[in-house]
Amino acid sequence: MLEALATPSGVVTIPTITALVVIVGMFVLAGLDIWRHEVEGYATIILAGVAAAGVTLEGISAQQWVAGLISAALAFTVYLALGIRGVMGGGDVKLAAVPAFVLATINPVLGAWWVGVSLLIQQLFFTAARLSVRRTAGDTRNVTVVMPHVPAMTAGMVIAVSIFPI
Repeated sequence: MLEALATPSGVVTIPTITALVVIVGMFVLAGLDIWRHEVEGYATIILAGVAAAGVTLEGISAQQWVAGLISAALAFTVYLALGIRGVMGGGDVKLAAVPAFVLATINPVLGAWWVGVSLLIQQLFFTAARLSVRRTAGDTRNVTVVMPHVPAMTAGMVIAVSIFPI
């Protein structure tokens, strides 16, 4: 699959350091999301800037930039649709573009794969929380479970780089 991103010289640059830095940033934001139930816009801008600077310094190809931007737009669109329905907050919507961008510069399919896995992990967290509330509170028809989403996004990114080593 990486052959599709090959530069004219046939070399594909994998932005390993950038991916690891973004993962660390995602862990920090996950902690903040758990603590405050909010992702600050400035934190997303900083992480996006670090990601863009990192992949630029690591020398990715124009094809990798295009793959990353397309994946970021796809992730943003999916999360925006969920945000409009009230499933996600605005911080989650904006942040989704960053890991999708970085992962797609590694492999074009990986950014889209990450979106699906992150949403699946979120649903698993939600289901587990809901079952826990049922066991402790009994009837939960009117109980709302609020779950931060950045931990699921972070877990999805860690799984992605674990399954598809960088």
